[in-house]
Amino acid sequence: MDEVRVPVEHRWLGMDRRSIPYALVALGVIALWAWVAPWVAAQVAWDDPIRAGEAIQVTDGTTLTAAPGWGVVSGLRTTDDTRSGQESAQQTVLVKDGVVFSILQGPFTEEPDRLLAQAERITGAGSSGFHVSGDERAVTTASGLRGVEQDFTSASSTGTVTAFVVDGTGIEIQVVGAPAQVTALTGEVDAMIASLTAEEATR
Repeated sequence: MDEVRVPVEHRWLGMDRRSIPYALVALGVIALWAWVAPWVAAQVAWDDPIRAGEAIQVTDGTTLTAAPGWGVVSGLRTTDDTRSGQESAQQTVLVKDGVVFSILQGPFTEEPDRLLAQAERITGAGSSGFHVSGDERAVTTASGLRGVEQDFTSASSTGTVTAFVVDGTGIEIQVVGAPAQVTALTGEVDAMIASLTAEEATR
């Protein structure tokens, strides 16, 4: 029997993303910090780098300009065509120098701080090893989208979770890596988050 290949727009780290419920799951924070980041850091450079001027289609109506040199592990560029006609992916993962920049998106109708609170409850649970660092702060993108951001730390990693809600869709951006690497890429990370743009920015 011939092997059935999962279309690229439905794959995430080799898994069929269609088997994952279409919703923002704060448990993804633990998965990213405890498993994905160390795994990515151990891999060779990705062969699908972002080139100057390329943008990620975060949702059907929201884009983000990625910094050149970041490798695309999963997600869709604004110029990508898919067999299914899908315009955006539920999860986008970019990597560079051991740092992971992950975007989760899905239906969410409450305020950004409620979305961020979900992540805080998960990361602070039990023996997860993740701790909130500093105060929650407001974030406004260059296009006027308003969100909230929180720093997190673990024994070997540091990073942030930034949450936005745009037209009934929650967008959760997670950045994680070793402290030195995250610090070195802070400028690029901040610029990418600031570039998040919606066709009609409502929040």
